[in-house]
Amino acid sequence: MNSFEAAKIRNIVFVGHGGSGKSTIAEAFLFQSGLIGRLGRTDAGTLMSDSDPDEIARKISIGTSFLPVVQNDVKLNILDAPGFADFVGEVTGALKAAETAVIVVDAVSGVQVDTQRYWRMADAADVSKVIVISKMDKETAKFDDAFNSVRKRFGNNVAVVYLPIGEGNDFKGVVDIVKMKAYLDSEGIDKPKEADIPQDMADTVEEHRMFLMEAVAGVNDNLMEKYLENGELTSEEMESGLAEAIKQKALYPVIATAAHKNIGIYPLMDFLAKYCPSPLDAPAVDAKKGSEEIELSCDANGPTVAYVFRTTADQFAGRINYLRVYSGSVKSASDLINVSRSTKEHLGNLFVMYGKQQDPQQSAVAGDIVLIAKLHDTKTGETLAQANSDIEVVPSSYPEPMLNFSITTVAKGEEDKLAQGMHRFTDEDQTLRFEQDPETHEAIIAGMGELHLEVTRDRLKRKFNVDTVLGNPTVAYRETIKMTAEGHGRHKKQSGGAGQFGDAKIRLKPAERGEGFEFIDEVVGGSVPRQFIPSVEKGVREALKHGVLAGYPVIDVKVALFDGSYHPVDSKDIAFQMAGRMAFQDAMQNANPIILEPFMDVEVIINDDQIGDVIASISGKRGRVQGSDSVGGGNSVVRAQVPQAEMFQYSNELRALSQGRGSFTMHISHYEEVPHSEAEKIIASSTKKRITE
Repeated sequence: MNSFEAAKIRNIVFVGHGGSGKSTIAEAFLFQSGLIGRLGRTDAGTLMSDSDPDEIARKISIGTSFLPVVQNDVKLNILDAPGFADFVGEVTGALKAAETAVIVVDAVSGVQVDTQRYWRMADAADVSKVIVISKMDKETAKFDDAFNSVRKRFGNNVAVVYLPIGEGNDFKGVVDIVKMKAYLDSEGIDKPKEADIPQDMADTVEEHRMFLMEAVAGVNDNLMEKYLENGELTSEEMESGLAEAIKQKALYPVIATAAHKNIGIYPLMDFLAKYCPSPLDAPAVDAKKGSEEIELSCDANGPTVAYVFRTTADQFAGRINYLRVYSGSVKSASDLINVSRSTKEHLGNLFVMYGKQQDPQQSAVAGDIVLIAKLHDTKTGETLAQANSDIEVVPSSYPEPMLNFSITTVAKGEEDKLAQGMHRFTDEDQTLRFEQDPETHEAIIAGMGELHLEVTRDRLKRKFNVDTVLGNPTVAYRETIKMTAEGHGRHKKQSGGAGQFGDAKIRLKPAERGEGFEFIDEVVGGSVPRQFIPSVEKGVREALKHGVLAGYPVIDVKVALFDGSYHPVDSKDIAFQMAGRMAFQDAMQNANPIILEPFMDVEVIINDDQIGDVIASISGKRGRVQGSDSVGGGNSVVRAQVPQAEMFQYSNELRALSQGRGSFTMHISHYEEVPHSEAEKIIASSTKKRITE
């Protein structure tokens, strides 16, 4: 594919609820452009955009596919993003690279849960929006019902541009409301046949045309003046006004299609090429030049700046980076600087991909998208720029993972392979986390949902030959005391040769929650020599690592060393360490020890009408609701504090409770005493674990 200038480029991301037909429309674009000889199908696993083994097996999109096509000398850079919420990070990255989001709505189901989610994301990304009502050939397809659901959810700025002729098995073409022409399916890749508007549709067409005309006139004073004077606009005036309205994000055009039958696909491609904004029309992107915040506009003559919005691993090409060029141009076999890491990268061959087939590119100018393989260090969210430019694009903000599990290998000795694979995957996926818990020493994996983590496990098996098992992470419990007690520890060892002797008496007192540990020297009269007092403290600190109830670390205590004894020959550092440890354990047994659990600060974003359900759910988890506030758009945030032990499966519970609309974040807040009944379970579990080990 030849290089295109920015004015002839349209960067478009397809988003919508899972199963709404995005990938099938992308496939139809390839077919209509002559890049493939026949239309693939999701159920057959033959779509070009869903060529990954996991996508074929599950019959869903998991990663974003990049499918450039040419329509009327305009390059349409199509980014086909996944619809399932578990892969929302892919949508976040794709929106960063686009100027227009095509929101795909199923003609049978209408607006669904994730349709609304991606609409909000498109708003946040400040991109123009086009609505495609898909699957008009389905037996129960109802355009009016789907259109009304769109208008109900997204407001009166929604207007039909291509109205369907017929529905279900009778769907055979579309009416162009602007040009007042009908276009009938011609089968194959020929242009649809132009025809007169069916007589029985005249009133409906006129109604939609008047609404569209009024909406278009409202974006331009000159058009409004002509509309008020003449009562209508010419087709040419409507065309110019429509492009301006989409660019201003003041109007959301609606187009009917049936991708499996290739109906409405050519008009849709034509529409995107003609009316959607080019990179030159887009707002400047936020960037930094050193410590200075700047705005970076699309400029082919400016310094080279390219942003990596996606990273993936290919079986044959290795790591592949998806670049959106914001300024200057990127060329094959050139050198750039990774500004995010201050490292040098040598670029090999640029290319685009159709399934597994690569199409080499010599260069890509500002506004374009291109792929590059085998960069040494670069990953998603990082910027490549020419030497000395020091310009870095501000990276996308990705949602935090909501579901945590421990992950272990089935076979012993494969922990390094697990870590290698997970570090590769976390480079690719900004919503995936992998870390080693410093206290429990468990490997923890976190993602957006169960499907997200299941796919990760399958990829570990396929790409790194590592079988893994997921389980709930160990809660980081703590132990402390509720009263003051004294303890005595004496370590005496005599078995021939030099002996060991250390003797320490301590007073153990509760400290304020969050205060930590304090060691106090109250020795008088030299009962414990000065050089051995640090040894006692060292022994006590060692004992803090394992409490007497369930073996969890001890926090928020004060220890005062007030007496002891020594032997002039046998007393040694190690002996007083042992004495300190024994004295602490003795005192803790008598100081009313308790178990503490971590509480999390939780914020749940939910529809206004589901607040009651969320509050009831939190209360059932021993949580305390702190309050709630409206955040606009029919949504509210509920703030609460909930025990961590109750939150491991909350993402699945919230998804079911809210029909997939809810989301949440959480961070550790503080520790509180575990209820007696829960403490008994924790102690029993810990005892059983120590016995089996």
